[in-house]
Amino acid sequence: MDIITVIIIAVGILQLPLLVDVLRNVFPRLNIQRITQDYASYFLFTLVVIVYSGFMYLFFSAYLYVKAEQPYTTINGWIHIFLASYFCIVSFFHYTYACFHDPGAAPLAPTDFQVDYPICSKCNRIKMSATRHCKVCQRCICHMDHHCPFTFNCVGLNNFYYFTSFLGYAWLGMCFATYITYTAFMGCMIGLTDYKAALPPSTCANLGKNAIVLVPIVTLLVAIGTLLAFQILCLLCNVSTLDFSLLFRQSNPMRKLWHKFYRLEFMQENSRMQILYIGRRNYFWQHLLPTPIEDFPCCY
Repeated sequence: MDIITVIIIAVGILQLPLLVDVLRNVFPRLNIQRITQDYASYFLFTLVVIVYSGFMYLFFSAYLYVKAEQPYTTINGWIHIFLASYFCIVSFFHYTYACFHDPGAAPLAPTDFQVDYPICSKCNRIKMSATRHCKVCQRCICHMDHHCPFTFNCVGLNNFYYFTSFLGYAWLGMCFATYITYTAFMGCMIGLTDYKAALPPSTCANLGKNAIVLVPIVTLLVAIGTLLAFQILCLLCNVSTLDFSLLFRQSNPMRKLWHKFYRLEFMQENSRMQILYIGRRNYFWQHLLPTPIEDFPCCY
């Protein structure tokens, strides 16, 4: 089995969390997602490692030479090497933390004295502001956005930054991959003369059917881009994914979202944009580095 077949199969399997999420909502009594929770995250993470490894193997073994015939002795070649490595490392770093970093569970209610906040009857945790109970994790999560079927982890106060950064860098990486593979696909797979003439000699013979890798790349580009655009919309409207779904069950949801955006709520100090993303770094350039952020307490 060659590398392109492995990538296509892995990308296809990565769509399974959507099926799990649909089944969970259609058949809630089966508790499907809870059953698979302990093992699915590691299985999904392994598939992501395979996809990343496959893309990087194809880049260094074939596609790098499409853009630079002498990649290791020219500035153009090293620019392509740097961009491919950077997007891979940074996006994979944030995906790993989105999967395995604790999202920020609410503290357990004390037994020796009363608190001013309500107590969750399901998990016995303190329900502070912006705290919601997750039916899958069986605990209350601070600033819970949603339970993600692609990371099998809640997205909350202390991993929302990683989740959103992963979407951003992964989408930029897919844009770069599209740029790298588009000419070879149009010239070698479609057979367009103008594109084939722009390729170095023997490129099509060296790539073979690997030139079709543009198809799974565009699939991921569209999927990740859709998720990223939705998260940006929610941040600009100062609502979580759960808030967004609740708004659309009410009357005039678009007008309510527009009013939230028009009032520039996302620029306020206590907005989701400030607490969950911008405020997690002291300087802009720190957003460009694959380094951990400091966890905030749940009462933040």
